Amino acid sequence: MIRQSVMTIFKNDPKVDLKEVKQNSMLGRCKMLRAAHHFLTEKAFKTRKAYFVKKDVGVLVKSVPKAKDPMEALSGGGGDPMAAMGMMKGQMVFMVSQGLLAYWVSHLFSGFLVAKTPFPLTFQFKGMMQRGVDVTALEPGYVSSLCWYMFVMMSSHSLIGLVQSFVQKSDVEAEDPMMAMMGSMGGASPMMPGAGPDPAKVYKSEQDNLEMILHEFTLENIEVELWRKWRQER
Repeated sequence: MIRQSVMTIFKNDPKVDLKEVKQNSMLGRCKMLRAAHHFLTEKAFKTRKAYFVKKDVGVLVKSVPKAKDPMEALSGGGGDPMAAMGMMKGQMVFMVSQGLLAYWVSHLFSGFLVAKTPFPLTFQFKGMMQRGVDVTALEPGYVSSLCWYMFVMMSSHSLIGLVQSFVQKSDVEAEDPMMAMMGSMGGASPMMPGAGPDPAKVYKSEQDNLEMILHEFTLENIEVELWRKWRQER
């Protein structure tokens, strides 16, 4: 909890592009209209459809955004340097806090054995399993306190994140530097700035999808149907 609080202090608020948020919200409304058009009357559907696709005045026709230049994005125009700086600060706080905790555990519990593996191990695992215990003839299956701390920290990280997600209302996994470092070590390459879909093609696709809809109001005469069903049940 202390580490999470310190990371919150060093966290930078991400830069929000209001124009992009507005575009995504409008595209979301288009998808909702296509998904639930059969619950609208014909007049209501045509009014909403005209708002999006009417010639020269529809928002999908007159306000088509220009595609971002990939070269301009690569030169620094499409990224947010403060977001990268905030991630570096979070990882630095995580590494320092884990180093201090490891030093504290090693200093207090140096020379202690806390567990034993249920299966035999070769002497090649001795340096990994018995860090802080300098006994040459000791069986490699015994685990020192420092190694046990590292095992518990790595294995219980998901459980700690689950508990923190109930305590805090933010996305713990997205803000966790350990998950970011594990993702970078796994070889996941982030999307290049400006490498997203072409906005003009997305707008054209949404426009064509709305034009092809054959509207049918499924709630026509629903009052009569409900009355008839109620009379039959009685």
